[in-house]
Amino acid sequence: MAAGSRVDSLRDARRSLLEARQVADAARHGRRDRTVFRLPHVGLAGLLHLLRDEPRLQTFVERELGGLLAYDARHPKERLLGTLRAYLDSGRNKSAAAAAAHLSRPALYERLSRIERILDADLDAVDTCMSLHVALLALDAIRD
Repeated sequence: MAAGSRVDSLRDARRSLLEARQVADAARHGRRDRTVFRLPHVGLAGLLHLLRDEPRLQTFVERELGGLLAYDARHPKERLLGTLRAYLDSGRNKSAAAAAAHLSRPALYERLSRIERILDADLDAVDTCMSLHVALLALDAIRD
């Protein structure tokens, strides 16, 4: 169930109803830990789900992850996108990422180095990792 923001006038009720519909749509594709969802509960993943058909979001994903998606298509056994996801989902903790990806730490380091070369990106830079993480969330929303 989704709820819009509280309103004080009938004139604002339409906006709240539209918000509730968008929240319901976003919540369907996200977390399942609540009975009632409001706008703050759907977070970034919910926002990206709502924007999934936006061409600029699709362009952003392609710009950020295109090289890695192409690499994985040519080398399906390596799945570097999954390695990147494990690294970013673990908060850039390499030990946790290696465990989540079922890799040794040296194997993880080698894959992260390859990802950096493919994307021409510095995975030690917070802003780069934030952008890549948003692109991964957007990719999930687009593929949903």
